[in-house]
Amino acid sequence: MTENKSNNRTIFSCFLGAFLMLFQIGVYFVYIPWNIERLQISESELGLGLLVFGISNLISNQISGRYIVPNIGTKNSMVLGLFIIAFCPLILVSAPNYLSFLLAYIPFGIGVGLFHPSAQSQISMIENKTSRIITPLYQAAFSAGSLVGAIAAAFFIKNMSDPRLIFLLLGLVLTLGSIAIFRLGLVKNLEILEKTPRFKLPKNNILIFGFLLMMNYGTMGIILDWSALWLTRDFLAPLFIGGIIIIVFNIGEIVSRLLASKLIKSSSERFVGGYLSIFSGIILFLCIMTSNLFVIVVGMVIFGFGTANFAAIVIRQAINITDEPIPLTVSNLVTLGFAGFIFGPALVGYLAEYLGLTFNMYLLSVIWGLNGVALLVMMKRLKYS
Repeated sequence: MTENKSNNRTIFSCFLGAFLMLFQIGVYFVYIPWNIERLQISESELGLGLLVFGISNLISNQISGRYIVPNIGTKNSMVLGLFIIAFCPLILVSAPNYLSFLLAYIPFGIGVGLFHPSAQSQISMIENKTSRIITPLYQAAFSAGSLVGAIAAAFFIKNMSDPRLIFLLLGLVLTLGSIAIFRLGLVKNLEILEKTPRFKLPKNNILIFGFLLMMNYGTMGIILDWSALWLTRDFLAPLFIGGIIIIVFNIGEIVSRLLASKLIKSSSERFVGGYLSIFSGIILFLCIMTSNLFVIVVGMVIFGFGTANFAAIVIRQAINITDEPIPLTVSNLVTLGFAGFIFGPALVGYLAEYLGLTFNMYLLSVIWGLNGVALLVMMKRLKYS
């Protein structure tokens, strides 16, 4: 098999896994209001569940990058992660009580922690060898999965009465997807599996980029985890259109990520990662102020477009300056990034309960303006260092 063909199969397997994982998660996000009502739990109690997810994900990221990947390879780590994820939403919608609901987030976080850093490592290794810009397209597969999942959820809600059957079928689809990745993914002997160095804190620049990813993951959960609840509670929207924010946000993301390579080449990574984030944060803030659902939907499309490539730019910048193995650098970045799930969901749940979800949406737009400024400052610092 030629190197180019092997790279293309690897890219396809990463895209497939990303799409399937977010497809299932996208369906589940729309069912969150239903599950909250079924279990009779509050926003802060939901936030605690997401906190459990974040902690288990953080631990899994580090174990994956330091021990699992060096021994079984990134492809097998991806397969294992996707297989673990497959039936977690089924457990969540079947949980008989709040404790079972919380415990279900532990394997969910572990599975994502095995899959995502491994897939991103494969993408970054190919980018490093070929100078191609692939990360935005890889992340577009996440957006496409979330978009199709939100649309599919509207169909399921109107036509299928039992969520457990839906997530059973989706679990089987992800299982088949993990088998396909095992057959098509990168062969272990073609991977660059360097010996993992002894544990040490990442260098300051990697820590800063990791912090920017932390703000990314910590705030994007406001849209993915809470937007359906926001619409059904604050705007009294019916459940089957509760996913409209996720849908339009992902449409903006997909368009931006498909155009990322051209946008970067025609402008710069500073413009795509920094200035667009600032602009889109301002637009979203102004749209929320209108309290008009149609205007907010338009603002979410623009916000999705403007912020879509922020994480990809952060990862590319970090990979360009690292002197450590790429899988370890990606693992450190993703660990720091997903630490946002440790404080983000709990904080959002608390604020939602006492200040309302609309306040969180305002907070989202302000933080993203600051994210853009911070990235611009960091890139300027690296340029003159």
